[in-house]
Amino acid sequence: MVDFSGFLPAVGGAFVDWIRIFAAPFENLDMLWIIIPIWASWFFAEFFQEKKGTSFGNAISNGVVMLFVGVDWVRYIIRQVGSGTASLDVASFIKLAIAAFIIIFGLSIIFLGVKAKHIVRAIGRVREVTYLMLMFTPVIYGVVDFNFRTFLVILAFLPLFYIAIEILDRMLPTPKTFEAEEEEKDLSKDAGLGQLGSDFGQDVFSSGQLGQQRGQQQQKGKRSF
Repeated sequence: MVDFSGFLPAVGGAFVDWIRIFAAPFENLDMLWIIIPIWASWFFAEFFQEKKGTSFGNAISNGVVMLFVGVDWVRYIIRQVGSGTASLDVASFIKLAIAAFIIIFGLSIIFLGVKAKHIVRAIGRVREVTYLMLMFTPVIYGVVDFNFRTFLVILAFLPLFYIAIEILDRMLPTPKTFEAEEEEKDLSKDAGLGQLGSDFGQDVFSSGQLGQQRGQQQQKGKRSF
C-alpha cells in the first residue's frame, strides 16, 4: 500500500510557498509599482479582450509588456549592484539570466505575432505571460530566493493558476464590448462593407506590384521594336 503520509504535507508546504510568492510584493513595497500594472493589464486583457481567445494584436501587446518588465528588471539589478546594495555574484547573474529570458520571450512573441504565426496564440496569451512576470518579480527583487525548489513550485502550480482563471473566466458574464463588436461585424456584413474593405485593402497593397508589372511590360514592348 502506498504511503501518502509524507506526500500530502509536502504538497501543502509547496502550495503555501506558492501563495507566499503572490504575497511577496507586500514585503517590499518597491515591487508594487511594477506588480500593480501587471495585475491591471492582466485583468482588462483577460476579461475584456481575451475571453474568447488571443488575437495577434493582443499577443504583440503582451510581448511588449514582457519586454518592458524585463528591461526594468535589468535596470533594477544594475542599480542595486551599482549602489552596493547587492554584489555581482551568482545570485545576480541568475537574476540577469531570468531577465534576459523574459526579454527574449517578449521579443519572440512580438516577432511571431507580426509574422501571424498561430503558435503565438498559445504562448502569447496574457494569462501565461502574467504568471511568469508575477512569479519572477519577487525573485528579481530578492524577496524570494531562486532555487530548484522555487523553480519546481512555479512550474508545478502553473496548471492550477491556468485552470482557476479559466473557471473564473467562464463564470463571469461576457462583457458588453464583445456583444458590441459582434453587432458591428453583423452590420458591416449586411451593408457589404466587409467585402468592400477587403477589396480596398487588396487594391492598396497590390498597387505597387501592378505598377512594377506594367513598367516591365512597357520595357519589353520597347525592346521588341
